[in-house]
Amino acid sequence: MIQFKNVTKKYNDGSTALKGINLEIKEGELVTLIGPSGCGKTTTMKMINRLVEPSSGQILVDGKDISTINPVELRRSIGYVIQQIGLFPHMTIKDNVAIVPKLKGMSKQDYEQRIDELMSMVGLDPDIYRDRYPAELSGGQQQRIGVIRAMAAEPSIILMDEPFSALDPISREQLQDELIRLQEEVKKTIVFVSHDMDEALKIADRIILMKDGEIVQADTPDRILRRPKNEFVRSFIGEGRLHDSEVLHVEDVMITNPVTVFLSRGLAHGAKVMKQNRVNSLMVTDKNRVLKGIVTKEMLEEQYRNEDLSVQEIMRADIQTVPVGSGVTEAVEMMKQYGLSNMPVVNPEGQLVGLVTNSSLVDALLKQM
Repeated sequence: MIQFKNVTKKYNDGSTALKGINLEIKEGELVTLIGPSGCGKTTTMKMINRLVEPSSGQILVDGKDISTINPVELRRSIGYVIQQIGLFPHMTIKDNVAIVPKLKGMSKQDYEQRIDELMSMVGLDPDIYRDRYPAELSGGQQQRIGVIRAMAAEPSIILMDEPFSALDPISREQLQDELIRLQEEVKKTIVFVSHDMDEALKIADRIILMKDGEIVQADTPDRILRRPKNEFVRSFIGEGRLHDSEVLHVEDVMITNPVTVFLSRGLAHGAKVMKQNRVNSLMVTDKNRVLKGIVTKEMLEEQYRNEDLSVQEIMRADIQTVPVGSGVTEAVEMMKQYGLSNMPVVNPEGQLVGLVTNSSLVDALLKQM
């Protein structure tokens, strides 16, 4: 979706804001850029809609170099939410939200329907609030309008520049929860700048931690807590959060050498491996150990007489997995939900790295007692 390729930013006074940034943001991902003041996080975000131009390097959106796109057209296709909200005081809420849809040529019927839908999504009854003016709303309500205004023209990308930092703690917490819930529904690609680590840990799919114009660590909140890359990351996170994160994860309880069989092997071989290892199922992998499916004892017995079949042809491919770094609680809940006795653990490349089983969970819990 969004790619930074060796992007730098140098100013005329000789200062360098960004030093060769390489970053990929996936479609539907909520990424938080965070770091100390002057680290380059806001500069990085503003480059996506060309409010700041890079000195060198490329920024691609859906594979297209944004330097070839008219800046005005680009900005109309990207939602933007700022700390100061920026609602026009002389315009009603409906007219504020309708600005970009009108500029993009959306019909009145379509954008009015869209406004009502969005207002309802953030808990503001359109019949009550659509014809009010910004001064008649609380700060939290105004910021909700700022968020839905950015969504009104249905952009695929939304930029959010510390949008909740000026609010009181209760309103801020509510809006963070609202954003998480909204993102579950709309699945936009969101780049969110924050200076608050608690906020980043709460809302982000992935955190980009920056320092002195460089990316120090880009990872999921859980992995950043569990595996801070260096002392700077540890200090920025804070020892309290690191200690709080010291709970069981799937790597702590999984079997690291689950019994596997290659895709191309025959059923007789599969039955032999199963018998030798005294198991009732086999994880099916390719030559790179990428998990492809599962074969159970019942599947083998049903098809065993067919000598021409391979395990690939009888395996079940739609299996539930849990990613490395997940908490044990998450794995247990998934096992309960799907009625499973085990859960394969995979890395980001889809490779099988372990297997959480009922017995491995019990063993791990006994060791903690």
